[in-house]
Amino acid sequence: MRFLALFALAATVALSGCGLPGAPQPPSLGIPRAITDLQAGRKGSLVALAWTAPRETTDAELIRNPGEMAVDRAEDGGAFQKIAALPLEPALKSGQPLRASVSDNISALLANAAISDFVRYQVVSLSSRGRVSAPSNVVSVPAVLTASPPQNLTLSLTPEGVSINFMIPQAPNSKRLDSQFIFRIERREKGASDNVSPAIVAQVRSGEQVLPFMDSSIEWEKTYTYWVTPVTLWQAGTQQGEVEGDDSPSSTILTHDIFPPATPSGLEAVFSGMVQHPAIDLTWAPNTEQDLAGYNVYRRTAGSTAAKINTQLMKAPAFHDPNVALGNTYFYSVTAVDLHGNESAKSQETSEAVPRE
Repeated sequence: MRFLALFALAATVALSGCGLPGAPQPPSLGIPRAITDLQAGRKGSLVALAWTAPRETTDAELIRNPGEMAVDRAEDGGAFQKIAALPLEPALKSGQPLRASVSDNISALLANAAISDFVRYQVVSLSSRGRVSAPSNVVSVPAVLTASPPQNLTLSLTPEGVSINFMIPQAPNSKRLDSQFIFRIERREKGASDNVSPAIVAQVRSGEQVLPFMDSSIEWEKTYTYWVTPVTLWQAGTQQGEVEGDDSPSSTILTHDIFPPATPSGLEAVFSGMVQHPAIDLTWAPNTEQDLAGYNVYRRTAGSTAAKINTQLMKAPAFHDPNVALGNTYFYSVTAVDLHGNESAKSQETSEAVPRE
């Protein structure tokens, strides 16, 4: 009898491991998982929201039927209200999560002086059967005002760089979140990747008298586009940040160098040879331009026109002239030349006589 009981027990264990159905599982509710990476950014009156669309349900199954993603907005302390909806696509196979985005124009809210300091957002997902996910993480943007962008940006070239000028618009009459208003001059080089942040040239506060502004950080022979962005700096307790307004119309300029170096000064000529080997030595004060390439030396005799006598640019502010004749007087002048071939005016002439014997 004991043997038969053991045999029956073994048979029962064997049968239970052969795929017989166990206890029935509850059906999936199909509730999408909550969104956890909602992000918000604001420029002017537009708020850009972005997040990753859910692919799985709370039961760890792929979402099989189309649903909806509802975007909710609320003021501080107020209830959320739906402002937009995007389709929630089925995720029938594995793959990269899909990014979703939507923009919200809050100009009407900003015009209301009674609005709270911050505007909050969340996203909830709905299954095909109307079952609602848990709310996403909540994000907020400050409801500060931004200044109008300038409309008359003008650029001009000077030897020092690009001169930038514009009329500074009137700052909004608002102290919400202890706001301060500045105007940010930005620049991008032609051909630069969109992934490269533009260069911030300067920041001008409303009421400052610093215009026109000189951008001396440019490189010559390049094309730059400039624009001005109004920026609101805000602070609330330990929190602080900034909100960009709408950009001004842009203006483009080619920084073609047409500006010659300064005219050399301090030119002196001294007879330095012997009668058998006459020569005249020239010296002058060096130029200080960073793009200086060298100097040219010009010579003439009485009643003639000056002609260049060096074959290559002189790198140092000195020249040795051995091609002089006894008994003649020579008149000299020098010019400075930059790396782009711009040549200065001739210096003041100096002269030196070669002895007859």
